[in-house]
Amino acid sequence: MAVTSGLTVSPDFPEDESRVAAEPRSAWSLSWPLVLGLLLFICLANGSGLPLLADPDTHWHIAVGNWMLAKGTVPTVDPFSFSFAGQPWIAKEWLSQLLMAVAFRLGGWGGVTVLAAGALTASFALMLRLLLRDLRPLPAAVFVLAAIAMILPHFLARPAVLAFPFMLLWMAGLVRAVEERRAPAPLLLLVMLLWANLHGSFIMGLLLGVAFAVEAVVGARGAAERKALLSGWAKFGVASFLAACITPYGPESIWVTLRIFALDDTLAFIAEWKSPDFQKAPLQELVLLIALYAALSRGLKLPLLRLLIVLGLLHLYLRYAFNAELLAMLAPLALAPLLARQWPALRPDSAVGRDGSLAGQAAALALPAGRAAVVVGVACCALIALGLVRYAGIVPPLSTMPSTAMAYVKQAGIGGRVLNHYVFGGYLIHAGVPTFIDGRGELYGRAFIRRYADTIGLRGGESLEQLLERNRIDWTFMPPDQPANRLLARLPGWRQAYADEAAVIFVRER
Repeated sequence: MAVTSGLTVSPDFPEDESRVAAEPRSAWSLSWPLVLGLLLFICLANGSGLPLLADPDTHWHIAVGNWMLAKGTVPTVDPFSFSFAGQPWIAKEWLSQLLMAVAFRLGGWGGVTVLAAGALTASFALMLRLLLRDLRPLPAAVFVLAAIAMILPHFLARPAVLAFPFMLLWMAGLVRAVEERRAPAPLLLLVMLLWANLHGSFIMGLLLGVAFAVEAVVGARGAAERKALLSGWAKFGVASFLAACITPYGPESIWVTLRIFALDDTLAFIAEWKSPDFQKAPLQELVLLIALYAALSRGLKLPLLRLLIVLGLLHLYLRYAFNAELLAMLAPLALAPLLARQWPALRPDSAVGRDGSLAGQAAALALPAGRAAVVVGVACCALIALGLVRYAGIVPPLSTMPSTAMAYVKQAGIGGRVLNHYVFGGYLIHAGVPTFIDGRGELYGRAFIRRYADTIGLRGGESLEQLLERNRIDWTFMPPDQPANRLLARLPGWRQAYADEAAVIFVRER
């Protein structure tokens, strides 16, 4: 991959599609983003609720939202576990959790499915629209389809997907500002404000702001422009940080997010924070290999700082698979104007739609859809959502919601302290059972998580018997494949009370 220095500028590019439209379009005109959005929503808003409801953490996010709706405030200490009850803890994704709780109250699990499907639909339709500012439909569509393939394992009902549209708008705004040699638009501050209240990934947005500010200043054409850009980006950076602090917790949301990364190698116990496993996700490896081949074979040239930004996104993904969306959705936005400049044939055609050929009509779909078409598209999605909520009877899979086992717990009157598996923590919180551990890693900390993982995995350190006695555990709630179950079956004073394909329950004999 060749590297060039200097700032890239695209003054001849259309800033928006209105400049390239040959003539007024019908109010019923379709567009590729609208078509993509409809197809994606139909696929995701299905009667099974999968893959969106396959995340165990969805349960506790809804429970936190319900807690806030009931209390009329946000939590500042842990109200859900017995192991850390009363310890300082904040709901840094409070706005997403409120939205998820409202969706659950209005439509049950179907409502949660619709909310997540709508967020993902809007995100990829928006991504395609933003790419079409710089690229023709085919290369733009390739980027979006590659992003879908990369992020497919993370198509889950969780706060992250609700933040995707704001993440895209933020990145597009920063790139456009660099390309046009100016400071970012003040409207981006509203994007940061919402992003900071929806999901902790806004920290990456602040870091990207710094990176693009450096690129803008370094690439200035003279001392006067450099001074103006430095001043404008510095003001924007300070304002962005202040906007990110406008949360119920002030800047504490920033520090808590940073503390999650301080968990270091303990994060590997949490599936989404492991490095990508290409044996289980071969499609992701294929996308990366194709992208590498295309860049090397075509001689892609990137300015040094833009290259470092893309490599930084790649590093985050290779370190934590959870960051696949950062690479797949943000890197194309950073690359699009550079690709269009290096290969002019990729630029949007200013004469699009002037001929009546099939190719011309297909190219015309790169323009924004007509208002009537958008209204009909949204209405179709609303009808699908209504039918899903009222008639589908959606529930999460047993792997994340072992409801039959929990029904036995209530029927048998099992109570007291539970040693639960991490994956069942969210469901227990939603069911009103205080947990030993759950998905809030920043609450439990590195030492607690590591000790727990080693103990239930029978890997040395504190023995399972010691953990049970020290924490006065009365019953256990684990998936069938856990090593701890085999030891519990041989421990005196413990008996297996229940087992099915989703969960095994042991109780202490009195």
